[in-house]
Amino acid sequence: MKKICSAAILLAAFASAHAENFTFAYTFGDSQAITGSLSGHLNGDLVENVSNVHINFNGTDFTGSLAGASWDASTHNWNSAAGAVVSTVAGKNNFIFADANPQTNYNDVTNYFFFVTSSDAQIGNQAYALNCNGNCTDMAFDQPTNNISWSLVAAPVPEPGSAAMLIAGLGVAGVVARRRRQA
Repeated sequence: MKKICSAAILLAAFASAHAENFTFAYTFGDSQAITGSLSGHLNGDLVENVSNVHINFNGTDFTGSLAGASWDASTHNWNSAAGAVVSTVAGKNNFIFADANPQTNYNDVTNYFFFVTSSDAQIGNQAYALNCNGNCTDMAFDQPTNNISWSLVAAPVPEPGSAAMLIAGLGVAGVVARRRRQA
């Protein structure tokens, strides 16, 4: 019985260690739309450890891996070490997702989406998207941000591997229990 309880605790820890998947959407004032997905852990209304970001702007996917950063009002620059601040509450967003590190390789950035709520007069409250997969004509800008059009929701996707492992584990536990009763 101790082994079964230990296995159940390990299984629960394994399941909680996986990041959640989220989908997001933002519609600019001119009706252009950006959608995407990301992984992370929801803590209150903030998503921590953001990774695996995918973005689609006006029907065109951003290519390559995307780096995340947040706007630092004290340095008036992007801070990649601080990471992106993504929230279910639009007014708390402070992020850029770009195809190059916006802090160290700004000249290499060609595709990006940023949504910043800041008291810094240099950037203020704005959302901007640019996708240069083609001719760099996909561009949208809102200042101030259109907070009512921001959406970030959990997209629970069952993991077939985890379910299979749970069933297999329960099966093994049943076989062990049966053998003990027979002995």
